[in-house]
Amino acid sequence: MSTTASRGTAGAGKGTSNVIGELALTVEEVGDELHGLLPAVPELAVPGTPWLRASALAALADVVLGLLGVREIAPRVPVTLALDVHLFQEIPAGGQTVRGIGRTVKSGQTVLVSAIDFVGEDGRLLGIGSSIFVPAPDPALRMPPGGWALDSMRHLRGRLREPIATRLRCEPVVPGVVSMRVGPDMSNAAGTLNGGLVPVLMEEALFSLPPRVSPPGTTLASLGIRYLRPVRRGPAVATASVAGGEAAGGETGGNGSAVVRGVVATIEVRDEATDVLAILATARTFPARPHLPTARGVSDPSSETSPFLPAGPAVHPGPAVHAGPAVHAGPSVHVDGE
Repeated sequence: MSTTASRGTAGAGKGTSNVIGELALTVEEVGDELHGLLPAVPELAVPGTPWLRASALAALADVVLGLLGVREIAPRVPVTLALDVHLFQEIPAGGQTVRGIGRTVKSGQTVLVSAIDFVGEDGRLLGIGSSIFVPAPDPALRMPPGGWALDSMRHLRGRLREPIATRLRCEPVVPGVVSMRVGPDMSNAAGTLNGGLVPVLMEEALFSLPPRVSPPGTTLASLGIRYLRPVRRGPAVATASVAGGEAAGGETGGNGSAVVRGVVATIEVRDEATDVLAILATARTFPARPHLPTARGVSDPSSETSPFLPAGPAVHPGPAVHAGPAVHAGPSVHVDGE
């Protein structure tokens, strides 16, 4: 969810993008926590793999932690500064529902730090995330009264009918560079690009790098995002780069085949209309698999786990707070701080 505003009263749930609604996300209060449910449908799989996109979990975190921001900071408007997501293993798409358990870590007068656990249907901890919000610098901006923000996310509002990158009209420009339009169905109440959808664009830019850097089957293990200013007009253009230009190979296995390692990449997102840097991110990938099952929309790989990383522990009530390494801030308002 993304809310923004002009002077007076902030836009409400009406500003939630249609594409966010098509993710079939729902959110409910459980004590002091907010629990979001995301169906891991095939349309959210990394192309050519049975694995859920990390960007789908970033959208889940953006919604859940943004609602926490609304709850904690209202009537001031919460502004997202950073958002990060870290996965312990690749997550099968096509069969299960991932639960995002969001909670407040620190709520002060000037900053809100929140954390989220991603949990599978079997209770396994699949990954973690965190966010940082601050009140909008303009004190004249105010949230409307009432529980509209959470109410808008209690019920299903649609579903994806095509792969998410296709739905967002992500278009390759050159290797490592991908553009995405800014339209009413993917904008917040201020008419700027919904920050919860940007991670898809970032993934696509990284996936489009040459095979020696981003081989087929590459998936993200970690994504740390810093929101600097909104993308107002677009298209949004993401550029991915890897230090040294190489990082996906170099070693040789016992059978003489290349051992493909994960990479660390930097991704910049600019508003093409102004060429202004709007968002900066750092991403780490899982090691690519040499042979992948064909994703039909995804065969049901629910029994599969990553051969590279062990499954996380089962989650118990009231899990420990994880203040993620890269501080991030969830959904809510992405406002120019100038």
